[in-house]
Amino acid sequence: MKRFVTLDVLRGLSIFGMVFSAIIPYGKLPGWMYHIQTPPPDHVLDTASYGLGWVDLVFPIFIFCMGVAIPFAFRAKWKRSGQDVLRDMKDIGERFLMLLAFSYLCDLLQPSLPGYWSEFLILAGFAALWLIYVKGASFKFRIAGWAAALGLLALYAFVFDVQMTLFSRNIIILLLAFLYLFGALIWYVTRDSEKWRLAAFLGVISISVVSRLLGFDYILYDNKNLSWLLNMEQINFLMILLPATWVGDRLLHMQEEQTTGIPRGGFLTHLLFWGMFLLVIWICISSYNRWLSDGKWFSTFALLLLVWLMKKKAPQYLPLLYLSGLLIFFGLWIERFEPGLTKVPCSFSYCFVSGGIAILLLMWLHYLSEFFPRRFFSGIFSGAGANPLMSYVAHGMLVAPLMRITYLEVLYRWARPADYPWIGTLSAFIVVLFTMWLVSLATQKKIYWRA
Repeated sequence: MKRFVTLDVLRGLSIFGMVFSAIIPYGKLPGWMYHIQTPPPDHVLDTASYGLGWVDLVFPIFIFCMGVAIPFAFRAKWKRSGQDVLRDMKDIGERFLMLLAFSYLCDLLQPSLPGYWSEFLILAGFAALWLIYVKGASFKFRIAGWAAALGLLALYAFVFDVQMTLFSRNIIILLLAFLYLFGALIWYVTRDSEKWRLAAFLGVISISVVSRLLGFDYILYDNKNLSWLLNMEQINFLMILLPATWVGDRLLHMQEEQTTGIPRGGFLTHLLFWGMFLLVIWICISSYNRWLSDGKWFSTFALLLLVWLMKKKAPQYLPLLYLSGLLIFFGLWIERFEPGLTKVPCSFSYCFVSGGIAILLLMWLHYLSEFFPRRFFSGIFSGAGANPLMSYVAHGMLVAPLMRITYLEVLYRWARPADYPWIGTLSAFIVVLFTMWLVSLATQKKIYWRA
């Protein structure tokens, strides 16, 4: 089954955003360059800070991409080898466990240790992950990878006295593991019924509402025996993932009917798709500056204009625009009934608006791919997006250690002068882009990491 390459590009951009936002100069840039709730200069979490910035979008966009990919993955597998319920359940369980393991391994295999030679240990950890997760590896290779990983963990624990607890995991990958488990199971049960998918979506909202009314979210957070593994965000973010599975089903249907192309239609076609991108920027600016009333009314007007243009120029994409518009509309208007649009705790408005934005960006990127043939940057991001596990750890476990071993980090630090944070931002951009390029080279060689 043909890949929907635009989805890989969007996923690659989201991973780029995750890594880039984590290494830009600390506390020196304007507030909109960081998570809204961890503003500079101290970056202390402030749950009373409301709004949506570009950094707050990268994780929900990745969740959206995971949701879109679920029907693509399953239906491609069924086309190759037929449908088998027991095998599919086994595959879902195995992928969940492998993602769960990855959440611990990618954190534990890169501890902060002093000394030049510690960088070689991190590279060894990257090699161990390669053996465990590379697609098509033999059983012997995987066993060797696990042996190497466990050996490194023993070395860290008993020689370097690195503390390892149940909380020694990457929370982002942990969340994605549970979201995949719940989302894949829900999609599997409702794969042939949009009504039941909607019922599941409303059920998730109901569970979240009851949990908030009863204070169950905070009970989980305060209970250390449970919070290392379970929290309500694993349910709340399904409000992004479940609509994304419907988008995936819709795109598959369009591929089968060969209607994914965007007809050339002159100025109005360009206005339509660039309008989507500009609306995303407007939503972020208005939300960040708390222009709540103006932001809602203008966004509503813009969505109606986009619907009118879509009917004229690309009507096959109307269902996607309707879904995006409904999510953004209800997300912006429901904020008045919440303390505010926040990622922590995860608000309804945050899930709805970010999910709607992800659909707009997917359509805008598809327009770019249709009107502007494959370019250097799109090739990098599509390659990185098709290899998300490798992309996620390649900077911290491959590029950064190599830079320290070769002393290129000295040049990198020189390119990050404290008094000129934007220069440091540019240097971070170049390093992360180089990392994504390396992963795209692996993808071109058909080398993939898969959970």
